Amino acid sequence: MRLEDEFTIATPPDRAYELLLDLRRVAPCMPGAEIGEPDGEGYYPGRVTVKVGPMKFTYDGRVRIAERDAMARTAVIQGEGRASGGADTARVNTTMQVLPDGDGSRVLMTTELEIKGRAAQMGQGVIADVGRRLVKDAAACIESRLTMLDAGVDAAQASQPASGLSLMASVVGARVGESVQRLGRRGRRATDEEKGSDDGER
Repeated sequence: MRLEDEFTIATPPDRAYELLLDLRRVAPCMPGAEIGEPDGEGYYPGRVTVKVGPMKFTYDGRVRIAERDAMARTAVIQGEGRASGGADTARVNTTMQVLPDGDGSRVLMTTELEIKGRAAQMGQGVIADVGRRLVKDAAACIESRLTMLDAGVDAAQASQPASGLSLMASVVGARVGESVQRLGRRGRRATDEEKGSDDGER
């Protein structure tokens, strides 16, 4: 099955490309994904849990960056996994390209997905919808992480595994806090001006 997707993030292309190839930082942005330390061959052991229709599958496997071209900002990421019992398997081969998009970046992704077992019985349409949803959620999470870093959030905190939802909540919370502080300062200025006016009238 072939899936083609794209998304934009408000980050310059070179930085976006570097982040997207930091698998330890990006993998937690895929809902239900976990990743370990790479081995000597560049493979990262990992686990991903995916819900397809009424069924949930947890695949244990590995992922690696098979090819990369920093000048063209392209890369090929390969992954494979096997669910408990061994009947369900998945292989993924994703070609990624990062292009300039104004002050930010546009990321193009072409994914070749091969699924065998019970998940495949759900039909290509269902699996394609799940794949597109995962890409959308991951893109929102990546942009949120970059926003946290740009806002001065501690780098260690920003790189901790978290879901896209919790990261976006953190960013929204920070923005709300800033807004409350600004409103507070405006309120104090208005009160001071009113006092000054009263003193002048007296």
